[in-house]
Amino acid sequence: MDSIEVRPEMDKANYDVIIVGGGPSGLSAAWELRERNLIVLERTHRLGGRLYSMTRGDYWLNLGGHLFPPAGSHMRNILHSIGLDIIAIPGNKFAICWGGKVYKPKAVSTLPFTMKMSLRERIALASLGLRILKAVKGWQKEMLPIYGENNQRRRARVARYMGNQSFRDFIGSVPKRVEDLFQSASRRAAAEAEDQHAGVGVSLFGAVWAGKGDSMALNLNGGSGRFGERMMELLGERVRYHTTVKSVKKTGDFVTVVYETEGVEHTATASQVIIAVPAYEAAQIVQDIPEDIRSVLKNVQYGPFPTMGIITDETGPMPYDDIYAITTPDASFDMFFNHANPLRVGPRKPGGSLMVYSGGAPAREMLKLTDEEIRDKYLADVYKMFPELKGHVKETIVQRWVPGNTYRPAGFNFDPMLAYCERDDVDIHFAGDYFAEIGNMEIATGTGHEAAKRARARLESKQRCVSPIHVVSSRGAGSAASRS
Repeated sequence: MDSIEVRPEMDKANYDVIIVGGGPSGLSAAWELRERNLIVLERTHRLGGRLYSMTRGDYWLNLGGHLFPPAGSHMRNILHSIGLDIIAIPGNKFAICWGGKVYKPKAVSTLPFTMKMSLRERIALASLGLRILKAVKGWQKEMLPIYGENNQRRRARVARYMGNQSFRDFIGSVPKRVEDLFQSASRRAAAEAEDQHAGVGVSLFGAVWAGKGDSMALNLNGGSGRFGERMMELLGERVRYHTTVKSVKKTGDFVTVVYETEGVEHTATASQVIIAVPAYEAAQIVQDIPEDIRSVLKNVQYGPFPTMGIITDETGPMPYDDIYAITTPDASFDMFFNHANPLRVGPRKPGGSLMVYSGGAPAREMLKLTDEEIRDKYLADVYKMFPELKGHVKETIVQRWVPGNTYRPAGFNFDPMLAYCERDDVDIHFAGDYFAEIGNMEIATGTGHEAAKRARARLESKQRCVSPIHVVSSRGAGSAASRS
C-alpha cells in the first residue's frame, strides 16, 4: 500500500497582495483582486485620493477631481459593479470670463467673434484656435486603438504626441491677454505652459472641445467622493488607514513591506506588491528596482494646486445656472465650476455648489497663504464675476493638493517603465496617473487594473511551480530502511 509524504514548504506570506495607496489606482487594483488575500495601506483617513467630496443636502461640496469617463472605461466598469451612477453635464464647458464679462458661446469657434477685444487679439485668438483645433484632431487620432496594441503601448504612444516641444513654444508669440487666456486654461495640468509639453496642453483642450460626443461630460451622482466612500464600505477591514509605508523590498520569494500605523511599526510579506502612490514616493520606498526605473519615478513632475468648494443658499435662479466651467484668466483662480449644473433639471432647488482652483505658478504663491487668506482672495474674485452671490455663500472649504496633478515636460522618456511593466518576472508592480501625459482618473484606474492583472498572472505562475505533494512507495521506504 502506498503512503503520502508532504514535502515541507517555505513559510507562506501574510498576503497574496499588498497594495500601497488607496487612490483610484490602488482601489482599481484591489477591486480586480478582491477574491485574493490582500490588504490596502492608506496614509490618510479615507479612500479615493483626489476624488474627494462631501455631501451637503441636495448637493455636494467638491474638492478634487470631478470629470468621469464614458461607458466602457475602467472607471465606469468599476462604478457599475459597485452600484454608483453617473449623471450628464448639460451646461457650457468652455465659457470664459474676459474683461469682467462672462461669455458662454454655443460653439467654441465663435469666441473670437463674440468677445470684446482688439483686432490684433481677435486675429491671434482665431489663428491659435485653429492651430489647436488641428492639433486636437491629431490627438484624437492618436487616441484610437491599433489592432494588437495593448493599453500600455497605446497610452505611451499618445503620451509622446507633440512631446518634443513645450506648450508655450506651440502657442508662440501672441498678445498678452490672449497668452494669459491660454496660460490659464493650460493650468488645468497644474503647470505653466512652458513646463508641460505641447501634447499635454492639446489634450486638455481635446477633452473640452470633443463636440457632441464629449467623453468627459459626466459627474458622479452624489459627488466624486462617493467612489472612495463606497470602497471603504466594501473593503472594510482589508484597509489600514493612517499608515505610512517605510520600505518595500524583495526578500527571497516574497516581498517585505515595513509600515507604520499610528506610531506602531509593522512588517508584512506578500507574494505581490502593487505600488499605487505618487511616483516620487514610489522611488523613495521601493528599495530594489533597476536604477533606470528609479530615475523615471524621480523625474515625474507634479504641480500643486489649491481648490475651494463653496456651498450657497440662494433661493432663485443665478446667471451661471446653465454653465458648468468657466476659464478665468483675470482672477486669482484659473477655473470656476458650477457643480450643481447637472442637477438643474426640472424645478430649480434653492442653493448650489461651486468650486474654484489655481494651478501652476499662481497656485504655488496661493499655497503660501493661510486657508482664510485663500478663501478671502477667491471669494473677492467670485463676487466680481457674480455680484448676485454676495450674502449667499453659506460654507467654504479650502483643500491643498500637494502633490497635485502630474504632467509630462517636453522630452520626458518613460520607456524604461514601459519595458519594466512588460516583464513577467517581477513581483513589485507600479500604477498611477503618471503613466500618461497628464493624470486623470481613467489613467489611474486603468493602470491599477493592469498592475492587478500582472500580479494575478505572477501569483498563478508561482502556484503552478509549487508541487508540495509527492507519492512515495511504502515498499521502497521499507527497503531503504533495511539497507540502512
